[in-house]
Amino acid sequence: MKVSLKWLNEYVEVPTDIKAFCDKLDLTGTGVEGVETLGAAFDHVVTAKVLKKEHHPDSDHMWVCSVDVGGLNVDKEGNPEPLQIVCGAQNFNEGDHIVTAMVGAELPGDVKIKKSKLRGVASFGMNCSARELGLSGDHDGIMILPEDAPVGVPFAEYAGLTDTVLDLEITPNRPDCLSMVGMAREVGAMHQQPVAWPLSGDVEKLAAVTAGEDVAAAVTVEVPDAARCPRYTARVIDNVKVGPSPEWLAERVTAAGGRSINNVVDVTNYILYLYGQPLHAFDFAKVASADGCAHIIVRAAADGEHLVTLDGEDRALTEDMTVIATPERAVALAGVMGGENSEVTEETTCVLLESAAFERGRTSRTSRNLGLISEASMRYERGVDDHLCEVVSQAAAALLAEVSGGTVRPGVVDVYELPTARPELIFRIPRFVAMMGADIPADFIEDILVRLGCAVEATDDASVLSVLPPTFRPDLEREIDLYEEVLRLWGMDRIPPTLPGGRERVGARTPEQETVRVI
Repeated sequence: MKVSLKWLNEYVEVPTDIKAFCDKLDLTGTGVEGVETLGAAFDHVVTAKVLKKEHHPDSDHMWVCSVDVGGLNVDKEGNPEPLQIVCGAQNFNEGDHIVTAMVGAELPGDVKIKKSKLRGVASFGMNCSARELGLSGDHDGIMILPEDAPVGVPFAEYAGLTDTVLDLEITPNRPDCLSMVGMAREVGAMHQQPVAWPLSGDVEKLAAVTAGEDVAAAVTVEVPDAARCPRYTARVIDNVKVGPSPEWLAERVTAAGGRSINNVVDVTNYILYLYGQPLHAFDFAKVASADGCAHIIVRAAADGEHLVTLDGEDRALTEDMTVIATPERAVALAGVMGGENSEVTEETTCVLLESAAFERGRTSRTSRNLGLISEASMRYERGVDDHLCEVVSQAAAALLAEVSGGTVRPGVVDVYELPTARPELIFRIPRFVAMMGADIPADFIEDILVRLGCAVEATDDASVLSVLPPTFRPDLEREIDLYEEVLRLWGMDRIPPTLPGGRERVGARTPEQETVRVI
């Protein structure tokens, strides 16, 4: 799990001492596998200005440009000299401010910029598109910056791309930490800091982009076996225009370890990284039946049934696997990957958005039997909180409409047959203190449990707390699990070392040891 500290800092205050922060994460059970400084990937990439644009003498579509890169305008002898760059893009003019990769730069995709000759004319760099910089899928031309953009400034500094990204090892029992909000909650508990909840305001955002006929008139959902799919929600977004993502969205997806594809796919990935809830976007026209409605069935696959997944592989399925299907055919492998036959493309204008919870064990077996491990399957096999499916769907639909210019149909189709129950636990403070061998204050215990998402209430006995763990923490099943949570956040290094006691354990030296001692 890659965590952008710049992104995380929007929800909780991240300590400035990165080493101490990483040490604290290690001590509380979240292993730090690596620390990466973003912006280093844009070494030798700077803001620039086009001084001259002339036709290439031996090409009808290429240009020979003179590019100003500020204080970096020097030749081999150190004399001021703008860069000469041969460029094939058509969307720029003299005076435009652009982004230039100089000789020595290494761009995403292992593209190394070297001095070269293009049809006999020397070129000392490359004028970059957003796609070449790995910022979005836009490759219609080079990036054009605002007129007031400075010249000769490192691009990472100008675009605010400097960031520290932690590569974290998340244990299988902590599915909540496979999300930015989960890590914000964890950091807030570690440092007893307030945490902002990103979902606030999404109802109002969704209302502002809602229009048209109710979604129930266009979608039906059938789940014959609730054990396979405890909850399935569907929304429809009309008038979608598929294209490149805004820079901020592409940046977030890239920082989390993904790749920007288009605005629709990027929204689903962004929500997955943010909330830990996998989503899938279907091209509505490809899943609709002859009556113009999408009749979704979440069912067992038939033995020998085939589905070509989004990676282009033809998968042979078994009845242990679950598929999302229409009455005519399977269109996705539940919890693992979508099908090529319902993929969103540049021609898509209407999207059916799925937000669901699938059975953990079956998802794990499916992904491993097919050798198909995805970001979605990694989260489903650890446990996705079915209580959040619908509210996360609200956030995703509102954002998708915003970045694609679409509108969301009113309502949501929500089949919720098997809600996850919250276990009712008690926390006996004297028993905990005696077991831990440390006098941990009662107010600290209650504060930590609340910060972790538990509902805590006093009982008739002041030394006993009534605790309801959150549904996003399936590992909190017993009283002793709560003890472990409080202890790890108090700090096991703060527990004084003691020898175990016992009335029946009497220690004494043997006669031979006594003789040696006297001697």
